Amino acid sequence: MIHIKEAKDCCGCDACSQVCPQRCIVMKEDECGFWYPRVDEAVCINCHLCERVCPIINQNESKKPLNVYAAKNKDERIRIQSSSGGIFTLIAEQVLREGGVVFGARFNEQWEVVHDYTERENELVLFRGSKYVQSKIGIAFEKAKFFLDNKRKVLFTGTPCQIAGLRKYLRKKYDNLLTVDFICHGVPSPLVWRKYLQEIKLQQYHEIKKIKTFPIPVCEKDISIKNISFRSKLLGWK
Repeated sequence: MIHIKEAKDCCGCDACSQVCPQRCIVMKEDECGFWYPRVDEAVCINCHLCERVCPIINQNESKKPLNVYAAKNKDERIRIQSSSGGIFTLIAEQVLREGGVVFGARFNEQWEVVHDYTERENELVLFRGSKYVQSKIGIAFEKAKFFLDNKRKVLFTGTPCQIAGLRKYLRKKYDNLLTVDFICHGVPSPLVWRKYLQEIKLQQYHEIKKIKTFPIPVCEKDISIKNISFRSKLLGWK
């Protein structure tokens, strides 16, 4: 049974909740807004699967890279929409053209960061760009396993902890799985992110109210966010 005594003992990858045959593990936000597993001990059958797939309990051995390359997408439009060189799009497009599925982090309608998948090239724009918030994995590992077991090629992108969690959850190697992670310095809290968005909307509301010539009354709830870019290049690449 998973027991989190200290925050550092969990990366919030969601592998334990998805592998549980009793569905007695749910991910809940702590007081800081980070996702941690909570176990319904009355339903737990002590199968220990949750412990076996935990990437914190079962640390991988250190490895050295086989090769190191530098590359960028030749399409400047894609690079502008991306955080760095736009390589994710190139890899994802190739996987989709081979009949595969692409998993990654995107915003939902409430501007929360969630893990999802697509089978269409025109939807890759939703997954471009870094999102500096802990993403909610949900049942993304389960969906990925479904596609893998059905012989579909799967590209799964995420933080190193999420990729480690996925591989532990699968419990075997798949030749049709390609994983892509990145250098990660930790993820900010979804709670802090929500509060920040609320502050931005409130600021916009008060700015609009200052304009006395505005034609119609505006309520705070009418203020909406149209787009978010964590690393905009409007002022350059630095």
